[in-house]
Amino acid sequence: MAASSEPRPKVALVALGCRVSRADADAVASALAGRVEIARDGERADVVVVNACTITADADAAARQAIRRAARDHPGARIVAAGCYAELRPDVLAALPGVAAVVGARAQAEVVGTVARLAGVASAIGGDAAGWGEAPLVLARHTRPFLKIQDGCDARCSYCVVPLARGGSRSLPFDEALRRLALLGERNAEVVLTGVHLGAYGRELAPRRTLEELVRAAVAQGLRARLRLSSIEPLEVPLELLADRDVAPALCSHLHLPLQSGSDRLLAAMRRPYRADGYRRAVLEAARRLPGACLGADVLTGFPGESEADHRATIALVEALPLSYLHVFPFSPRPGTEAAALPGAVPAAVVRVRAAELIALSERRWRAFLEGLRGRAVEVVVEVVKDGVARGTTREYATVRWKAAPGEERGALVGVRVEGHDGDACEGVRLAAPHDA
Repeated sequence: MAASSEPRPKVALVALGCRVSRADADAVASALAGRVEIARDGERADVVVVNACTITADADAAARQAIRRAARDHPGARIVAAGCYAELRPDVLAALPGVAAVVGARAQAEVVGTVARLAGVASAIGGDAAGWGEAPLVLARHTRPFLKIQDGCDARCSYCVVPLARGGSRSLPFDEALRRLALLGERNAEVVLTGVHLGAYGRELAPRRTLEELVRAAVAQGLRARLRLSSIEPLEVPLELLADRDVAPALCSHLHLPLQSGSDRLLAAMRRPYRADGYRRAVLEAARRLPGACLGADVLTGFPGESEADHRATIALVEALPLSYLHVFPFSPRPGTEAAALPGAVPAAVVRVRAAELIALSERRWRAFLEGLRGRAVEVVVEVVKDGVARGTTREYATVRWKAAPGEERGALVGVRVEGHDGDACEGVRLAAPHDA
């Protein structure tokens, strides 16, 4: 281990893809706290960890590009390729410049030891919880930390490679999840609960637990932070929480509910657990229980066999629902999945046109959502303060910018009145206190 009088080795963390990937990177930072220094943007690192996504071919390309960039930006650094892409194609990543180790998503707990070895520091790891690593307590990483409480997936959506990369569903033990929530809630104004299949939390625990139980218990024990649920399946939204006057104030007014398609025929081929009408009812009920909430969705376009009628069914369903934005993904065949072998490939030019239409619809919805915030007082977590301007995220998932008050600090919870927007983010005026929002 480096002597205390010597500078600590610097470690850079790059997280690509979903919030689970970011949560994994945060956990690495926390486990290494006190033994290494986490490099900031522009600082040269001794070790670089790239958590690589493989959800699409574009994600694969982005991961390879990130590793090559790390080799250029950090000459001589030892690179650790980790995450889902590392699990499925370790040979590809091992051959890239600067890569000293490849650790797949199923061995995520080994990343800390690998980094410690490459950095030349002690490798003791705290927090165990059966390989879950440390709680992400390093504030320098995020002002709204991600807490991974579930990993893996037992669903078998025909297009999705994630179960192959991360394995079956498993949950952070209930008491440990509560402990970590309390720790994070003491240090942060918001905590984001995340998982590959968040709604499956606790199903395999003994005794069996649920996401609803976890949230209720966290609030009952005095959770100080507001809670945001990351992507959750539409039929698994804990609706009773949204109507509970004791719990609802702790939850952010934001739900992300994957859709993928508005065509029942394609939903069946995708092996999704609902049809268009079931999705419609789930979204409308969530909107009824969370008035004014931000509701988002994933949409997959260009799935094998998708016709113009299927695409129009998706457009019609989205237009009929109070969705605020879409995450649009062109279909990408993933080796080892059922959909990769399906006939009826949609021409790339057609996919681009359909994706562009969905993105344009999303942009219209987002502008309308931001317009609805005009004149409202909102509660914001301060995330960036630079050149006299502060920026942060509201409970409703909107970004807001305002003239920073003297001494404005990252991580603080403030009140801001929205005065306008540019179609992407809001502009506002700082209020005297958070409760004014």
